Amino acid sequence: MSLVYVGFVPHPPIIVPEIGRGEEKVCQATINAMNRLCKEIVSLDVKTVVIVSPHAPVPDDGLAFLAGDVLKGSFSRFGVSEVKFNYPIDKELLDNIKEVIPDSFPIIGELDHGALVPLYFLRKAGWDGKILVFSMPLNKPEKYGRDVGQVLNDHPEKCALIGSGDLSHRLKEDGPYSFHPSGSKFDSIIVKALKKDTSLVRGIPQDLIEDAGQCGYNSLLFALGAREGSVKVLSYEGHFGVGYLVAEIYRSSPIAGFARECLTYHLTAQAFDKLIIPGEPLLKEKRSCFVTLKKDGDLRGCIGTVQPVRENLASEIKHNAIAAGTQDPRFWPLQPDELSLISISVDVLGDMEKISGSEELDPQRYGVVVRHGGKVGLLLPHLEGVDTVDQQLEIARQKAGIWPEEEVELWRFEVERYYE
Repeated sequence: MSLVYVGFVPHPPIIVPEIGRGEEKVCQATINAMNRLCKEIVSLDVKTVVIVSPHAPVPDDGLAFLAGDVLKGSFSRFGVSEVKFNYPIDKELLDNIKEVIPDSFPIIGELDHGALVPLYFLRKAGWDGKILVFSMPLNKPEKYGRDVGQVLNDHPEKCALIGSGDLSHRLKEDGPYSFHPSGSKFDSIIVKALKKDTSLVRGIPQDLIEDAGQCGYNSLLFALGAREGSVKVLSYEGHFGVGYLVAEIYRSSPIAGFARECLTYHLTAQAFDKLIIPGEPLLKEKRSCFVTLKKDGDLRGCIGTVQPVRENLASEIKHNAIAAGTQDPRFWPLQPDELSLISISVDVLGDMEKISGSEELDPQRYGVVVRHGGKVGLLLPHLEGVDTVDQQLEIARQKAGIWPEEEVELWRFEVERYYE
């Protein structure tokens, strides 16, 4: 899987020091988050970065891309013509995208600040490679993101996708647009949704979107459509009357990749002495985990342990990955020809914390363990369709065979979820 990173970033030229000339320090949290995101891309050895910009010429329909063998641009509009960029496009990748998306078409133009700002921080982090730049689609952004994401995933070289856009421009009276109360409301919904439940992003009323005076909503939907993992809000600020959000939407992890390798070795009868354990330090720790398999978005197997029972996390993953594919009593054993059709995630559990009541639970943040006598049920956090504490407890009780009227002891725990 070659789409290894998806992010969302703002693009205010003022955070570029040559332009800000000291004023950028007000937005230090945004700058730090941009540096962190770009360093992640460099660490993943990404060869091609795809940027979706709301400031390239935006067509009413279809998916437009900047044409040319080499894309160029500078910050001359902002009085800094010496800061310039020159990147080759990934022709093979673009051809594949055009084949999958027949209503994609070329536009002629230079790199705009929606692309230049993230490219500035990528170059600062040491990245150098090929790029593609798409205009933010006005219609069906999530569908286009999904289609592009699939092509990136099938590309032979590692790719990253960055949705570029600012949130509301109406946070302050002295901002670029006049103040409107919808501005802060819109931004708070976006930030909360990315922290808890991304489905809330898709449900924002159209009038609120328009009143907020934003430019990045469709870029964010595009990024979420491309691939979604453990979403992390890295920073949010609104010092100049504009909402600047930096978020990690998806990051590929060798931990989940190792789970696939273990399951593949077992199903194809390969000798495990040839299995290479990644150098991830976490794999050496004594931690418990759950391995989850999905096929076409539906559960295909899930096995794990509440407490670590093996010498390290690598051993836990190996055992649980194989068990999820072959021993989950809810499903037939996975067959080798299904391996290419499944996705794998690994939840590494934190410490168990005993709690006094359900008011201390949050189904988006905490998993739960219910216990009555010798019956124990566990439910992971942040599961699709589990939106309330009551739903979480009901399912956990059902899994344990505990009746609704029976008293239970409660524990909560946090997880770190890793995707391929």
